[in-house]
Amino acid sequence: MEQFYYEGTAVVENADADCHSLLKASALLRYVEQISTMHARHFGMDDKFFEDHGVAFLVGKQALRFSRVPRRGETLTLCSRSEKSIRGSIKRVTTLTDEAGQEVAMVDSRWIMSSLENGHILRQPGWTVEGYWNETVEEELPLLLHKRRDSLTSAGLFTARYSQCDLHYHINNAFYLDIVCDALPLEIMRDHVVKFASINYHREVPMGQQVEVFYTPSDDGWYFIAKRADKTAFECYLELEPVKQ
Repeated sequence: MEQFYYEGTAVVENADADCHSLLKASALLRYVEQISTMHARHFGMDDKFFEDHGVAFLVGKQALRFSRVPRRGETLTLCSRSEKSIRGSIKRVTTLTDEAGQEVAMVDSRWIMSSLENGHILRQPGWTVEGYWNETVEEELPLLLHKRRDSLTSAGLFTARYSQCDLHYHINNAFYLDIVCDALPLEIMRDHVVKFASINYHREVPMGQQVEVFYTPSDDGWYFIAKRADKTAFECYLELEPVKQ
């Protein structure tokens, strides 16, 4: 069956690239969030629509995989498809291709709908939009975290800064990847890039609040857990690869 999808383009801007002129993983998630927002607005679901319906869309968990990390200045085509809500979770898969038509990255996001009145998770939207949701979206990425709770090293406290927070007054989902990359020793990140990431958002980190971030080697990468007031705020698993000169 033909899939409903939405397409757009993005240029890897200077500010979205790292010291090697390669696209940062956090910027990839920002591109995906933007194309998701544009998709919803195209079907009339703008800020006022969600306010009138008393709901907000939030990312519960997501994973990304680079086939090739794009470079600064490249133009990318994003193709995003959304699946209907299943037990309160909406799968959205976005693929990115380069100017030669080759896939360079995929992001598998699991969105949830939250009531603006009480914050409760809603299992189904209270409306229908023809041509927006697919019955199924087959592609997906592993959302495993490869948890490991022994030999954790504290990277210290991280504050939810003004520049990291979005319209909900908490850290935007994309910036968590900047936090975990900054948590690793610089000698590791300086010559590596993210090739895979999986992140689970347990509790919001409001503006001005702090989390303590811990990390440890796990499986083929690194496991992270962040705590706020003795409760888990988020968990993440990263796999890195050396920068190709």
